[in-house]
Order: sequence, then structure tokens, then C-alpha cells
Amino acid sequence: MRIAADYVRPAAGPSIGLAIVGADFRTDCAPRRQAEIDRCVAGERVTLRPLKRLVEGVPAISVYSQRGRQIGYVSPTHADWARNLLPDIKAIFHKADSFGAIIRVATDGAAPTLPQPTRRGEMMRRPHEVPAEPVDEFCDILLASRYS
Repeated sequence: MRIAADYVRPAAGPSIGLAIVGADFRTDCAPRRQAEIDRCVAGERVTLRPLKRLVEGVPAISVYSQRGRQIGYVSPTHADWARNLLPDIKAIFHKADSFGAIIRVATDGAAPTLPQPTRRGEMMRRPHEVPAEPVDEFCDILLASRYS
């Protein structure tokens, strides 16, 4: 099957945030991982690699900074999902967190993007309109019948 030259690729979906754990484990590697997370800058490329060993009973996916140092593992709750999409995943560092870090991934081959910044302390939410006051159609009827 041949695809027409004017075929337009669909727009990329939003990037997905993934928790990276392992920097808070009580192991010899944890301080090195935390130090590498502290060196990472939002938007820099990270690499995901499958491992044969298990983390919490699930085949692990390790995450490496662009300097080639491991920063942790994909959270075990998302490891199977990430393993199935591994060839198509592109990832960037988002931010450090108390459990390790958060990365942003795109699974459609497009470059992942960081979420829009918000004001400090403000949660990210969709803009919404305040609903208009409902019109009370029966108020005029009752008032007219009382005073007529």
C-alpha cells in the first residue's frame, strides 16, 4: 500500500508524565541517583532501557540522564505499559520530586513537551466559565397574579 505524498501526520498528543523511583531507596546507588537528578534540567533528554531484573516483582525499565547516569526506574505500576511502547517512546526530564523524579514521554514518535507553567501554588486546571444565573420564568407569573 502506498501513502499519498500529501498525507498529513496527525497532530501529536500531549506528553504523559511518568514517576521515576529509586532515588529514595535505601541502597548504595540512591545518593548517586539523587545527585544526578539534581544536575538534570527540565527539558533535557533522558533514555529508557529495559532490564532483566525485577523491581517489586515487575521487569524494570531504567532511566538514564543525557550524561549516561542512571536516575532511577519507571514506577512499577507503569513499567509494563512502558516496556510495550519502548521502541516508540521519547522522553525528557521534567522535575525532581520527593520519591525521585518525573519525566515526560511521548509515545507517538513526536518530541515530548513540558506542561505550561502555572503561578506558584495554583493547580493546573482547565479554564472554565462561571455559569449564568438561571432565569426564573415563573416569578413574573406569581407576582402578576398576586397584584392583579
